[in-house]
Amino acid sequence: MIEFIVFCIPSVVYVIVQSRGQGQDVESSLQRVGATWGSPSGYRWALVLLLPILLTGWLAITVIPAEILDDPGVTVGRITSVGAAVGVVARAVGEEVFFRGLLGGVLMRRLGFGWGNLLQAAAFIVPHLALVLIDARIWPIIPVQFAAGWLFGWLRYKTGTFVPGAALHFVTNIVAGLVVG
Repeated sequence: MIEFIVFCIPSVVYVIVQSRGQGQDVESSLQRVGATWGSPSGYRWALVLLLPILLTGWLAITVIPAEILDDPGVTVGRITSVGAAVGVVARAVGEEVFFRGLLGGVLMRRLGFGWGNLLQAAAFIVPHLALVLIDARIWPIIPVQFAAGWLFGWLRYKTGTFVPGAALHFVTNIVAGLVVG
């Protein structure tokens, strides 16, 4: 839950600064960070992306040696309780608020979709690199994280909101946690 708060703080600060300093209202500042529900088509696009993201995640997990996944010290993403599931969902939503909502929104507005999305996807893998510190043989999930970050960024760009991507992100994390767990 702490990760959710940490990831949301920069967006909250951005909205406050934009709505006071730039003369914008709060609603338009929220739109700039993608904090809108979006249209039904955005959720349909999220459903289209669900299977390829789940499949690539599953393939990455299958090449990680079983003794790593069975190690009790490797709990990242593992769903062992309702509390763990809530934590996985909160982390996924927080990551979307920051990486796609704020960072992706700013970068794509300033640099265009290509460079902006590439940079936010690269930034997205930085906190996930800590997984390789647990065991270097976990590396196959890093390219999957990058690809998922890029696809979530594309979804943000296409829909103008991070919310469908957040729904997709927490569903894929829950499924991955159940597969690993």
